[in-house]
Amino acid sequence: MTSVSDTIVEDRRATREELRAHRNDLISLAAARGLSNLRLRDDAAIVLSTASPGYRDVARFVSVASQLVGAYVYAVTDDTPGLEVATIPL
Repeated sequence: MTSVSDTIVEDRRATREELRAHRNDLISLAAARGLSNLRLRDDAAIVLSTASPGYRDVARFVSVASQLVGAYVYAVTDDTPGLEVATIPL
């Protein structure tokens, strides 16, 4: 059974400011899962690189990152079709 303190409120997405406030922890968390080159889009989505096929590592990153930040962390891989949006380093 999941306790209330372990749940993530997914109706509120993390802001750019919240993500930047947790920058070092998010980069370390991503590196531990083989994810790299974290960048931010204007809509506060994290764009990242992964060498692993599939989205298992990204999904685990999102889950733990969301708990860390206290809001849903939206992340996409840089091989996502249509992702020609400008980003800045996290």
